[in-house]
Parts: sequence; C-alpha cells; structure tokens
Amino acid sequence: MRLFVVTWAIVALLFCPSGHSADVLPGPTGKSKVQQLARLKENAKVLYYAGLKHRRRDHPERISMTQTAISLLQKALVLEPSDVEARVWLGEWMSRPELGNPAMTQAIAELQLARKFDDTGSWDFEIATQLGIVLSHLGRFEEAVAEYDRALRLLPGEPDSLLFPSRHQQATLLSNSAEALMAMGKLDQAIRRYSQAEQLDTGDQSALHALGLAVAYDRDGQVQKSREALGRSLAADPGLRIYQGDEVFFVPDGDRFYYDGLLAEALGNRDEALRSFRQFVVELPKSRYTPRAKEHLEDLQKLPGIPVAELFRANVVVGSPHFAPEDSSGGVEKHRTEEDIHKGVRDKMLELRQCYAQGLRRAPRLSGDMLVALIVDPSGAVLLVQPLDNSLADRGSWKPTGTQTSSMPPATELLRCVQNALQRFRFPPAAAGNDDNDELALPIHFEAR
Repeated sequence: MRLFVVTWAIVALLFCPSGHSADVLPGPTGKSKVQQLARLKENAKVLYYAGLKHRRRDHPERISMTQTAISLLQKALVLEPSDVEARVWLGEWMSRPELGNPAMTQAIAELQLARKFDDTGSWDFEIATQLGIVLSHLGRFEEAVAEYDRALRLLPGEPDSLLFPSRHQQATLLSNSAEALMAMGKLDQAIRRYSQAEQLDTGDQSALHALGLAVAYDRDGQVQKSREALGRSLAADPGLRIYQGDEVFFVPDGDRFYYDGLLAEALGNRDEALRSFRQFVVELPKSRYTPRAKEHLEDLQKLPGIPVAELFRANVVVGSPHFAPEDSSGGVEKHRTEEDIHKGVRDKMLELRQCYAQGLRRAPRLSGDMLVALIVDPSGAVLLVQPLDNSLADRGSWKPTGTQTSSMPPATELLRCVQNALQRFRFPPAAAGNDDNDELALPIHFEAR
C-alpha cells in the first residue's frame, strides 16, 4: 500500500493561478520562444490541475485533461528540451497507472532526462521520489528502493512547510519503500521501515503506516504484533477513510485484497474476509504470500458463518435519506442525489444484514427502527455516524446469562455493529468543484421475515 509523496512540483500546482483559460493556444507567431514556452507550461499546469477536481483517478474527463496537459508539455519540450521543470512535471503526470504501462515507461525516461539536465541538483529530490513511485508500479522494486533511499538522503536539504512537513514526507517515503521491500520478500527491512514511519507520522496517515506494518507482521508470522498494529490503525481511522481514498495505491494492484481480508478478519466479518483472501489468491496466484493467504482461508473456514437462510430472514430496509435543509442564503447545499446515497447503501447492504442476523441469533424477536446522522466528505468517505433516534428492542426474548459471549443487550450490540458498518461505507464522490461535506439522516428498519 503506497501513497504519493507531495513534492514541491505538486505544491506549485495546488497554488497555481486559476485565472487562465486551459484551452488557450500558444502565443501567435512572432512572440519569443521564452514567451511561448511559458504559455505552454502555464496552460498545461492549469489544465492538469482542473482535471484533478475529478476525484476518481479513472474518471474519463480527468484522464483526457491529463493527456492534453501532457501533450502541451511535450510541445514545450520541443521548444526547450533542457527545461528541467517541464520534464519533471511530464514524468510525474505520466506516472499515473490509469494511463497504462507505456506511459509509465516513458515517465522513467523523462525523469532520467530531467536528472541529466539538472546541473544544480535542485530537482533531485522530486526526481528520485517520482522514480521510486513509477518503478514500483512497474514491479522494478530493487531500483525503486534505491530511488526512495536517494530521496530520503536528500530530504534534509529540502524546504519544510506547515502543509507538508519533512516528518510527513519522510514517513511516506519510508512506508512506500517498505511496500517495495515487502514485495521483494524482505520482511525484516519492511517491518523496520513501517515502524519508523508510524513513529514519525502521528497525523492522519499514521493509520496507513500501521496497516502496512500489520500486513508485514502477518506475512512474517508475527500474529500478535499484527493484531496490535491493526488495532492502532483502526483506532486512528475507524472508518478506513484514508485507506479507501483514491490517493492510496497498491503494488501489485491485487495486493489490496490481502489488506481487505486482514481488515475484515480483524473486524469479525468472516464472509468478507473469505471473499477477499480468495480474490487475492485468484489475482496473485504466484505471489510469495499466497500460501499465507491460504492459511487465513483455512482458519476462517473453521469458524461458523452465517447461513444464507439467516441472512434472508434478517430483513433490513433503508429509507430515503433526509438531507439538511438548504439555507436560503446558500449556506447549506447537498452535493449528492438520493440515488447516490442508495447506491452506497446497496453496495454495503450485506454488512447491515450480517449485523442484524447476528442480533437475531441472540434475540429472535429483535426488531425496530433507527435514524442515523451521517456526514459524508467530498470523496464519499463517512466522517461521522451519530444515532439520532432508536426504537430497537428485543421484545422480551433475551435474558443475560453467564454462558453468552457478550453481556451487551442485543439491541445495543446491533446499534454498535450498524454504526461501525456505516462508518466504513463509501458513497459516490461529489461532482468536480464541490468541496463541502453532505449532512443527512438515514432511516433504517429492522424486521425479521
């Protein structure tokens, strides 16, 4: 699991002027080469930045705008092949996996050329960082680690900032390189680097470093340490908001299913864990970690699952969402439709039914309604789950005994299970340009068939 490191080239994009039209052509004949070069670079930068407003990496318009921005940079480099800044940007933009392997292979060539032209070494950190990323994407892990190590050596000479402090960048480089080392089977080194990253970065992304550490420990057979790291990861990010974000990549892609399986297992979701580990085996049958995934499958199959008949009996109906009322002054605005919300719920409805089925095992007459408030961020992640109303009751069918695995009343346990499940829901992202959260209430009805 890997994050992009925010380099100063990307920071420049985040704060680029927005008053230029992205489709302006280079200046007319007669203007100097310098002016044409500047115009091409500026238009490429504005266009690329505009494309990033589409939050999904595979969004067709985002890909199209990125490709057009790349073509503008290529025209700029025809005018001035030694422009290191333009070549670094080109290497970064072509490194995106959604553009395909040929583009990523070309990105390596562009970044190596940038290094050749960079006489002062002022771009060395950015070049090394991006080469580590793209080489890792292409499975060239030993070369990737060498570039990450070069970036780590150069980092102390880079300017610090409040937005992207050096500790954060160092932790991300350590975590990225740990992933490459894990792919090479060097688990001891991977564990050391993930541990260093977790200690360095106490911000939001600490959950990702702890999760990578949990996977490395698990693959190394250190089960208890893996569980402890998983616990820290879930405590830091209970809704897995950052883990599910579009900026997180897995190398190889199928490795995501191993992470998903380990998380589902830790959350007690046996069926989801089985599905994820099976998918990992299908996607990466020759992985050095496939035998370990099969061990997880054997252990999970020994656990009692929830039969289909019980899931069918656990009827859960989610009503139409209630959005916060729109302010007449325009202060509150919804960025998703009811259908967007229903789509997110449909994708995860099985988790709600599993919660209810487990409750019905303990209290066969458990039923009722709840109204839950949600805050959904622009990417579709759930920031907050808060029960507003709750009529769940076991109708006198449950009495606590010393032999039961949980002393919590079934209605309370169901409420908690639903809260945890909703926290991990993922809704469609808001449209480009909408950067506010959505506030809504979701009515949920539980009634056994």
